[in-house]
Amino acid sequence: MPKVKPKLKTSLLKLQQEKKYRDKINSLSSTPYSKPKNKNKTTFIKPPPPPPYKPEDKILLLGEGNFSFAHSLAKNILQTGHFITATCLDSKKTLNKKYEDAKDHIKSFTEYGGQIIYEVDATQLEKCKLLKDKRFDKIVFNFPHAGLGIKDQDRNILSNQKLLQAFFNSAIPFLSSKSLYSDINDGEIHVTMKTVEPYNQWNIKQLAKSTGQLAIKESIDFIPDQYPGYEHRRTLGYQKGKSKNSNDEILSKKPKTIIICRKESLELEKLQKEAAKNDDDDDDDGKPSVKNKKKKYGKKG
Repeated sequence: MPKVKPKLKTSLLKLQQEKKYRDKINSLSSTPYSKPKNKNKTTFIKPPPPPPYKPEDKILLLGEGNFSFAHSLAKNILQTGHFITATCLDSKKTLNKKYEDAKDHIKSFTEYGGQIIYEVDATQLEKCKLLKDKRFDKIVFNFPHAGLGIKDQDRNILSNQKLLQAFFNSAIPFLSSKSLYSDINDGEIHVTMKTVEPYNQWNIKQLAKSTGQLAIKESIDFIPDQYPGYEHRRTLGYQKGKSKNSNDEILSKKPKTIIICRKESLELEKLQKEAAKNDDDDDDDGKPSVKNKKKKYGKKG
């Protein structure tokens, strides 16, 4: 085997060392240094906002099943039911057959001052005599569903879209308004629904906007635990062995509450925020901040 010349050997070693160095640098750049995690350090989790209801709100609840939401809202959130009207599509007799626990919830809800109205169609609110000439700060429809038992998904989606479209058109005249009626508040519609397939194909936001009078204010997570005692029930009623207990069914389907308001009230709110921001900017022009004043003048000696 021929001997490698000293100079050539030195050059080869140098090239090998340079290659090792480059490889090391490249590996460091691809995995940047990260500060070791402190296992004892507690992670701050921002708490969710409180439920969007106040004791002075005039609230209309639609499509209540076992009335556990109405009960919890009056007892645990508002500590009163005097301004809550809770309705359902069923007659009293049918409701008690479908939901065994409804009686207890209704009893407690009415003891807190809440009003119950049976056989109210959420798509034809104007036909309910007890709602005539009334307006509400919050109109709440939790988990609306046509409940027609249609197996074909496209037809099922269409039936629920028709339900929501008719509901929005029927609910608009019952919303409070500062500009139209000189009410204290501008009313909101709260629709809570699952957001996975096929519910996300209902296009609820587009349906609300298509009325020409409504706009989307925001969407928030619906957290059942914020309403102690609330248990979701299907439109067809609770069936032992088939229906899931507690709120397991809705939790797995990422429920959200879509908050909808009159188009003009949302536009006015945006204009007021912009005006307030401009006023703040004008006040700041040429004036040193409190922080700067302290730096400039310091404390009196």
